[in-house]
Amino acid sequence: MKIFISGISSGIGKALAIRLIKRGHEVWGLARRKELLHSLKEKIGSDNLHISVCDVQDIDTSKKIIQDMRANEFIPDIVVLCAGVRSEDAHPLSGLSFEKVQLMSRVNIEGGLFWVAEFMPDFMRRHSGIFIGISSTAAYRPSKNHVTYGATKAALSMAFRGLRLNYPSSGVRFSTIHFGPVATEMWEGKENFLTPSAEKAAIFIESVFKKKSGSYFFPAPTTMFMRLSLILPDSFFSLLAHLLKKD
Repeated sequence: MKIFISGISSGIGKALAIRLIKRGHEVWGLARRKELLHSLKEKIGSDNLHISVCDVQDIDTSKKIIQDMRANEFIPDIVVLCAGVRSEDAHPLSGLSFEKVQLMSRVNIEGGLFWVAEFMPDFMRRHSGIFIGISSTAAYRPSKNHVTYGATKAALSMAFRGLRLNYPSSGVRFSTIHFGPVATEMWEGKENFLTPSAEKAAIFIESVFKKKSGSYFFPAPTTMFMRLSLILPDSFFSLLAHLLKKD
């Protein structure tokens, strides 16, 4: 299969690219960090990995990459939207950083839905294709210092729910994966047996390739606890979450 992945220079996106190449798939991946991207290309050492340097909030560059993909006859069977940014945008003393609000909105929402809009006509014509949006349990709970991150993940999740409603019999699938704690550089908490590796997260993403459209959660124990805890006040849940953070 041909698979497009945004955000392959680190974390879950990187682990997914490595896994899929090993399993014989052809991958076109992009990331904004040129050095890490080329390092990954060298590490994998396969002609089945095509890379493009791109910040997904740069729509002009994204459009050029689309042209390159079409010129190379690479129309993906599956699109996985891993690219994302999580930045501290709120502080009790300094207030809200609108610059960071804009950054996360452009990357986490617009930078994902751009690729959906671009590949939708191709998927609709052939009546097949899978879009997978990488969301987070942060979509269900506010964070004191990362106000916009949760809002953008909730927006992405809601957008995919809307797409599922619009195209139920098209042959095109829209799935969302809500990740709880995963041991990547984005995770601020303490690592323990309940915090799986990025490699295990990549295995879960691949398993969704064979499932019907829907919302999925990983890892099961922590995401189940989060959903059950929705009856708790936000302030109390925030206190519990703080206890899990690294010292």
